[in-house]
Amino acid sequence: MKLCRGVSPGPRPAFTLVELLVVIAILAILIGLLLPAVQKVREAAQRLSCANNLKQLALAMHNFQNANGTLPTYNGIYPATAGGTLASSNTRAVYGSYIVHLLPYLEQGDLYQVILADVQAHTNTGGTVTAPGGPLLTPAVPAVPPVLDTTGLTYRAAVPATYNNYQGQQQYVAQTNGNGYTIYVLQWVPPRTPDPGTGTPAGWYRQTATGWEGPVNPPVITPGVPAVPAVYGPPGPPTNGYVGIYRPEYRLAPLPTLLCPSDPSPGRDPQATPGVVYAKATYPWTATNYLANWNALTNGDANLGYTAPPQSLTAITDGLSNTVLLSEAYAWCENRGRTALLAWHDGGGGISDGGAHNFGLTYNLQNDEIQITGGSPVQIQSPKGFPNPLANPELIFQYQIRPYPAPPSTCPRGVECCNSLTVQSGHATLNAALADGSVRSLSPGLSRNTWRQALLPRDGEVLGSDW
Repeated sequence: MKLCRGVSPGPRPAFTLVELLVVIAILAILIGLLLPAVQKVREAAQRLSCANNLKQLALAMHNFQNANGTLPTYNGIYPATAGGTLASSNTRAVYGSYIVHLLPYLEQGDLYQVILADVQAHTNTGGTVTAPGGPLLTPAVPAVPPVLDTTGLTYRAAVPATYNNYQGQQQYVAQTNGNGYTIYVLQWVPPRTPDPGTGTPAGWYRQTATGWEGPVNPPVITPGVPAVPAVYGPPGPPTNGYVGIYRPEYRLAPLPTLLCPSDPSPGRDPQATPGVVYAKATYPWTATNYLANWNALTNGDANLGYTAPPQSLTAITDGLSNTVLLSEAYAWCENRGRTALLAWHDGGGGISDGGAHNFGLTYNLQNDEIQITGGSPVQIQSPKGFPNPLANPELIFQYQIRPYPAPPSTCPRGVECCNSLTVQSGHATLNAALADGSVRSLSPGLSRNTWRQALLPRDGEVLGSDW
């Protein structure tokens, strides 16, 4: 076998410009075909995550009923008393939304217990309170301020130098005006011949028999001693501020189960950030993307509105699989935040933005009018919330699919923007949890009448064929 030596291989062929452009074009086409598929998979995962959160909330509702005999209070104390669900009915009971009462069933038992202990110690008031604490074990030690020893010293301001024989002269000085033109202004320019020894800088001086001596070294500072806080026995120090769900560290506790990844509203407004609403307020609130149907949770008393007592699942006579219990929604809509720990804002805790959840119950309307497209205006006087759609079936607030998350003042003409009087989805369909614990995906084509029937738990009507 002979080896050929000394023969170098020929030059390696390279891609031509045309071949390179063809390869780039093929890659661009493949990416263009792949990107929608990736987005579709991502959206499917987000929709599944959202549906799973709703499932967890629905199961928590059932577990609550099994333990207590009814569903949780829509907003207020639980259990309801003869005085209703207002905080004043039982000031030692936890006050808040159905989510607050569900916390032990959402793996948030520790948060519920600290809220309960705070309420039992200081009442459930929504305003600021001053309440006594436990017994004083050791008193507070006040701080000792630092000491500045200025004995024999005086702080003197700077004394400017004087000038001999003030004789200035005039000269033209160039200035540029607001329009960009340069003009020349005649100004006096003083001479720069100071009188030696008359100017003195600012500083500390010591007075002697012949005058002031200085500046001298700064006075000696003796460091202070920080304060020692008082120590109290249970239930702790006195309270002067918000309590219960209104305490800042509780009202802002993150609750991941309440957040849908497809909500486009965070970041559209400075008041809405991921998981937080009223972000620029003095005390923000943790947000929720899931709202409970007021018609299903309460006995439906229109006069009591948001204070209506909770009902049992057995009171849903139209069938659990035919009644919407929960739905997804935007956390920030029409400059209103869906706060997790309050389903209804009654002005307590430094917040007075009217209703927040507005699913089956609008915010309080004082002699206002509501009009649905194609219908006539309906005048409403309902300070505790207006039931929808029970009192006026013509006011059916249909759910929204991907509405534009813009405030009313900036909503583009001809664009459907978020309506806080109903629920909405960032998906192509609406996720809704039914009273039997299942989760259903509702299409944009569901009729308004079928949607109305699904919201009402005991109207005796059969759901439409499009359900």
